[in-house]
Amino acid sequence: MKRILKYLLIIVAVIAGIAFLGLKKNINLRNMQIHETAHFTIYYESLEKETLADIEQVLEEKYPVIQTFFGLAEEQKRQIVVYESVARFQRAYLGIILSLVYGDWASGAAYQDMVLVTSPQNPGSQHTYDDTLEIIVHEYVHTCVYQLNDMPNIWLDEGVATYLAGQKSQLPSKVPAFEAMQAEDMDTFLENDGYAFSYVYVEFLERTYGSRQVVRLIETNDYEGVLGKSALDVYNEWLLYLGMENSTSCAKMNALVTQPLPQIPSTSTIAICRGTGPRAMR
Repeated sequence: MKRILKYLLIIVAVIAGIAFLGLKKNINLRNMQIHETAHFTIYYESLEKETLADIEQVLEEKYPVIQTFFGLAEEQKRQIVVYESVARFQRAYLGIILSLVYGDWASGAAYQDMVLVTSPQNPGSQHTYDDTLEIIVHEYVHTCVYQLNDMPNIWLDEGVATYLAGQKSQLPSKVPAFEAMQAEDMDTFLENDGYAFSYVYVEFLERTYGSRQVVRLIETNDYEGVLGKSALDVYNEWLLYLGMENSTSCAKMNALVTQPLPQIPSTSTIAICRGTGPRAMR
């Protein structure tokens, strides 16, 4: 009996070890090449000069906009880590086991104060060169968010990342229910076209209340404390915003937001303003 128990313990230990190593991140910067810009340190395995220049340009162009939005004054450079393929990115960030589960869709991530991303030169089957440049900015925004709140609301977190990265998408006609936009899990977010709708949600919040209030919401997720109204009231305002023409939405919202708003059913399907561009990816 003792021998059987011993073998069982060994088997459990081996399985646990395999699982640990298989899920463990493997972010090793020691053998990478380094390129310094004004505000970033770019680590990379293999990049053409033109690609490296494009990465530097998109980051440095967006840097002052993002810093101003968040009200930050960063002193330390952020690290951008560029892997030569989707597979190498996933092995580093997800670990061996999870890298076998995800397809080419997962090609970038924010980890602590670092951005990890696939090379634009080899973006996989789900992305393009230009998509990947946007993903780099998207993930950089996440690192700014995590300075304020390491567990932010997913709709605000992904919304501000897509918004500041310029990843506006064409919107489906069915708007997410209020209850769906209160959920914090990625499955609900994706099932409700979260990347597309979170962009326009943050766009509405910024245009209506200003970036300072958006940042405070990211920090606290306290609608009553920050805006003086409930999350449902703000959701209903957003539904009205979605139904307006792009050319008049700001003027109409300025007049409407001070008036009592009707309780619009949370399963509304309404005519919405449509944007163009690639779908945001995290």
